[in-house]
Amino acid sequence: MFVMVAALVLVGANLSAVFAQDATPEATPACKEGSAEVTFWHGLTGPDGAYLSGLVNQYNAENTDNLCVVVTTYNWDVFFDKWLSGVAAGNPPDAVVLHINEVPQYASQGAMAPMDDLATQVGLDISGFPQTQQTYSHYDGELYGAPLDVHPIGMYINTDIATAAGLDVTNPPTDQASFLDWAQKMTKDDGSQYGVCFASVNVQSFRVWYGWLWQNDAPFISDDGTTITVNSPAAAETLQFASDLISRYKVAPEGEQDPDTDFINGKCGITFQGPWYIHGFIDAGVPFITAPQPVMFNHPGVWASDHFLAVSEQSDMTRELNAAKFIKWTIDHADIWGLSGMVPADQTVREGESYTGSDIYQYQKAFVDELDYTHLTPVITQSTEIFAENNQTPLVTNFQAALLGAKDVDTALADMQAGIQAVLDADPS
Repeated sequence: MFVMVAALVLVGANLSAVFAQDATPEATPACKEGSAEVTFWHGLTGPDGAYLSGLVNQYNAENTDNLCVVVTTYNWDVFFDKWLSGVAAGNPPDAVVLHINEVPQYASQGAMAPMDDLATQVGLDISGFPQTQQTYSHYDGELYGAPLDVHPIGMYINTDIATAAGLDVTNPPTDQASFLDWAQKMTKDDGSQYGVCFASVNVQSFRVWYGWLWQNDAPFISDDGTTITVNSPAAAETLQFASDLISRYKVAPEGEQDPDTDFINGKCGITFQGPWYIHGFIDAGVPFITAPQPVMFNHPGVWASDHFLAVSEQSDMTRELNAAKFIKWTIDHADIWGLSGMVPADQTVREGESYTGSDIYQYQKAFVDELDYTHLTPVITQSTEIFAENNQTPLVTNFQAALLGAKDVDTALADMQAGIQAVLDADPS
């Protein structure tokens, strides 16, 4: 099972760590004598995982509840299967990280403990979080955890390439016309350099396009989550623009697979990526600025997700409460997590001096500025079945076919809608 998560590439020796295909228990500093263990699983195998480990280590050193958090890291495809197996066997991890759009899927399967009472006991309050995050932290009227961060897609610009093309990096593009102007000026006729990285075979481009759907008032799915609606003239306009970047304007490479590496190597002047890659580009020595994603259509709109902290459903109420205590502390200290590049979901933390005064906030500010118009991957029980990034789902195959020129846009959208609708209709939930 592959989920649509931040595509993390390990760049920078100071933070990178390669974990085993199955699971890697992380070294935990010696816990206080007699402390109670809290098991914590997640799938953050990239540089941001190192920051989460540091946060856990600080908790173990500072908490006054005599608790010791023990971390195990799985690759995401393994994580969800292991978690469900653990719940079924009665020995799940106490606390987990998933993504907010996956809450309905795993809450409905009984993997997550309702947290209203736990939140009251530990003083966890999400009223200062963005409204979208507050809404989707609940399922069937019950709270199931809290988002640690919000991570939207933004724009990265190579300042050397932009300056060489005569562009003003203090005034980045904000709409379709200025974006195309920048992309065309940074593209070289010999194919050695393109204005924009826009991969034909990579989940990154889907995330950008998903934001464009919202910008053009082209809903992907009905409000009740039962009917795919992406086969529309407004959606076709957005997908045609994505295809045109490659085939008509020729400002993006044909068949691109790895936009992150291409951006690092100076093959393109602009790329779209989340805040989790700030350190990757810094460590690679790329001269860059960040900016909000341009408004290509009618109004602002960007894809975003959240790393979401939850408690596993189990019979031991003490373990559930201990996990909730750890989650509350982690949310309160999200400024530490923010050093990974992520944007804390908690407004108090996000606006605090510890976060805004960091060395990398100059790059994070663009993502913070997008928070009022973020849109999650559809929050439905079939989330990981439809938005799998490495499986050949109807969404993946048809989106890629349009960008590769294997299908015209209208055919791709019709086939995409029919294929995804079949998945929805077949799901027993």
